[in-house]
Amino acid sequence: MDLAKIIPFYGGVNPELFEIERRCMDRENKVISYLDKALPNGKILDVGAGNGYTAEKLIFEKRTVIAMEPDEKMVDTKKKLVWSRGVAQKIPFHSNTFDAMYSTWAFFFDGIADIDEGLNEVERVVKDDGKIIIVDNYGNDEFTSYSPHDITSSVSDWVRRGYDYEIIDTEFIFDSIEEARRLLTFYFGEPGNQVNKKRIEYKVVAYTK
Repeated sequence: MDLAKIIPFYGGVNPELFEIERRCMDRENKVISYLDKALPNGKILDVGAGNGYTAEKLIFEKRTVIAMEPDEKMVDTKKKLVWSRGVAQKIPFHSNTFDAMYSTWAFFFDGIADIDEGLNEVERVVKDDGKIIIVDNYGNDEFTSYSPHDITSSVSDWVRRGYDYEIIDTEFIFDSIEEARRLLTFYFGEPGNQVNKKRIEYKVVAYTK
């Protein structure tokens, strides 16, 4: 494993903030509902599974989800999941192993991780008739407007790669304004202190191939 290509992630060292993110981001589970409907039965790979929050919700009798996560601090062994440690650029499975693969907010680090190298690996381990789903920030929403940097994915780049896309309108729904400010200030610095409500518009894009 090339540890230099592991993207540092705060969840393993700041579990309290990560708990707020997981609880409040897409609180109505619109992304999980989309994935549940779009994914086939069979063996599914979650690339960048975090603590397994999403993977755990997508398992049922005819579907197995393998949670692959590079950061050992994120792995939640209390969850009834099959775990694998690995990075997208070097997936530790044989070719044509999976019926589908998905990734939620793990491929938007342009300039840090080699996205195409990771996608080549994904296409290797997914069967020829399998499905690939990448979930990312769409932008043009209230959430990304707080960021001093562009944190949206490039739809045109994904279309160029041969992906279709669908926009999912969702929200961050916080328990309090203080909680919203705490998370968004961590994300974006001082602009996060401008938050004055508990519901923040958030648009997500799902790329499929």
